[in-house]
Amino acid sequence: MPAAVKLQQEFGERIQVILVESQGTGYEKSVGFALKAGWLGNGAIWTSQRPFSTGSGGLPSFALLDASGKVILKGSSNSMHGQIVDEIERMVGKPDYGDMPKSVQKVYKELNKGKIASAYAMAEKVIAKPGSKDASIVLAAAEASLVAVWSRFDSQVSSINWLAGNGYPIRALETAKDLAKNVSKRADMKMSADTLIEMLEGDEFKEQMKWDKSLTKLEMAMYENKEGDPRSIKKIEELKDEATGSPVGARAEGLAYIAKFAKK
Repeated sequence: MPAAVKLQQEFGERIQVILVESQGTGYEKSVGFALKAGWLGNGAIWTSQRPFSTGSGGLPSFALLDASGKVILKGSSNSMHGQIVDEIERMVGKPDYGDMPKSVQKVYKELNKGKIASAYAMAEKVIAKPGSKDASIVLAAAEASLVAVWSRFDSQVSSINWLAGNGYPIRALETAKDLAKNVSKRADMKMSADTLIEMLEGDEFKEQMKWDKSLTKLEMAMYENKEGDPRSIKKIEELKDEATGSPVGARAEGLAYIAKFAKK
């Protein structure tokens, strides 16, 4: 567990570590233990919802996915830690595109820079003019890259909606604005991003923005204390009552609950 947390700290936003409780301990107790151990507040996500089975009968086990969701590596995280680090460094550094047509490689390179609209335009150009050499292979690869670009966009939209629906409206708005800027030259994508911004800047989220700002400060104070600062916990509980019925209120309720388990 500490090794996975360290990877999140080292690679930051270039990767996403998801830690899944799988022994029936319960989410709250597991995260309460993590709080006490000082493993929270670093970007790693904790959940008891299993995204899929690794097929491994032992613990701890892992699965390493690339940006498209393809499983690159899986097995025992203890015995394969070195391989995990090597593979992550390869993926966030210089990916191996194998025998992929060079014109399509450029699409993925642009996409890996986060330039969604630009990557889309490049893929469309390759599809329009695949060239005379291995045209069918180039065309198939370019069409697959277009799907990958759309998948990346849809993934970012889903992420924004998740943040908004789980009590993080400030991060949701910041991400939506970055996305809108990124896809400004693609009208249909820009419209979707602008719709999200309009929603997050509307009356529905006005109060939630204020609560989110306060809760984030209290949350970080709780992480630093490791066992939950009594004053912070009290303020979190007060904020929970004030924000009842909202995603921020539910987030505050979860934090207060986790802090109680850290003391046991």
